Amino acid sequence: MNKLILSVFIMIMTLSSTETLLKNIFINGIDVGGLNYEEAIEKLHGTGQTSNEEVMVYAEANRYIYTLEDFGAGYDFTSAVNKALEYGRRGFLGRMGLNIALKFGNGHRIDAEFVYDKEKVNSIVGEITKAENTPPIESEYALKGGEFVILPSQTGRYVDETALGVAIEELLKMQGGGEVEAKMSYVTPKFSEADFEASCDLLSSYITPFNKALTERTTNLAVASNFLNNSVILPGEVFSTSEALRARTAENGYVRAGQITNGEPDLGFGGGICQISSTLYMAALYAELPIVERRSHSLMVSYMGPATDAAIAEGVIDMKFENNTDFPMLIESVLRDGRHVINIYGHESRPYDRNITFEAVLTETTPAVGEKLVEDPMLPAGIMEIAFPGMDGAKYELYKIVTQGDMQKRTRINISDYRPMQKVIKIGTAQGLNVVE
Repeated sequence: MNKLILSVFIMIMTLSSTETLLKNIFINGIDVGGLNYEEAIEKLHGTGQTSNEEVMVYAEANRYIYTLEDFGAGYDFTSAVNKALEYGRRGFLGRMGLNIALKFGNGHRIDAEFVYDKEKVNSIVGEITKAENTPPIESEYALKGGEFVILPSQTGRYVDETALGVAIEELLKMQGGGEVEAKMSYVTPKFSEADFEASCDLLSSYITPFNKALTERTTNLAVASNFLNNSVILPGEVFSTSEALRARTAENGYVRAGQITNGEPDLGFGGGICQISSTLYMAALYAELPIVERRSHSLMVSYMGPATDAAIAEGVIDMKFENNTDFPMLIESVLRDGRHVINIYGHESRPYDRNITFEAVLTETTPAVGEKLVEDPMLPAGIMEIAFPGMDGAKYELYKIVTQGDMQKRTRINISDYRPMQKVIKIGTAQGLNVVE
């Protein structure tokens, strides 16, 4: 008898610990009573209450199609089944009582929670944003073969990521698929083709001569002129000549040629390109653009008149001016027949009868004192030659004179101070050379 009672007790304990659902338990209306965990999960997924529905995201004309599964969206059957199993884990008496209640009642109904993966939502929003976002493209113009070529602009557009993420999540919370419209924002280019079409007027032109026989210097002028040519200056921008001409290196095409360094003649990469900055300086003055930075050479130069030159030295001295108009500007820089020509184009708004001239006024001179003797091993001993005749120092003021009708206005533009330079005499030191009379 005792053995029979023990066997019944063991059977009761075994039944009470079996991982099966009680009878009359429904999850999302599906009867899963009497099933174990795996069977219940399989049955629930087989009902079609899963993530096959589509979510369509529209971004203007483009459409992106996803399933609820792509967002990790669907019913959390796992938690619902585990919750149902808890009813069978209350011991034999508790299980028996629930069985009776469920059998003679309407059963117990559990609603599985509908969930989604926020990280997957964010990832998909990021994919759409990457595909749709388009930065604005500004219109451009250039001179090619003497004709202006204007490239079209393009409006930029951007997806509102936050709004799209919220819209998708709101749709998923409705436990089904559907459609979502991506909100877009637009960025209009600052300047349109019409702005560039209105910026093709010749505002100024300036020409300086150069000696084509000086091949190294001519090479540097050609390199610098090509870098400068077709430079575009947008409204409000300050143009740096030194930056436009790039680093004065062999890699950029520059060669060694004569230049002025610390007030003395010298050789250096890019030697001679101050003629480019000087020509541009005067073109900018004739276009009546504000000069932001300019410095005269320490010595007067042959290719420019007094007070009209503009020195540049990489990283140290620059010539800068500002486009203070409401329209783009373009610089044309070319070498023609021993002349450097710079034209500045933009939108002409000045009166047709406005006439501009410039006048350099000498205000002070500083005589060159003494002379400098330099030995020359290529000359016969005792022979002397003048290498440089010397140059007096001078201070000039440059004035801009505007004449319009009966009105005339005179404005000082700059003060240029040029130092004196001693006479340089070469003395021959070569022995044994015959002197030819």
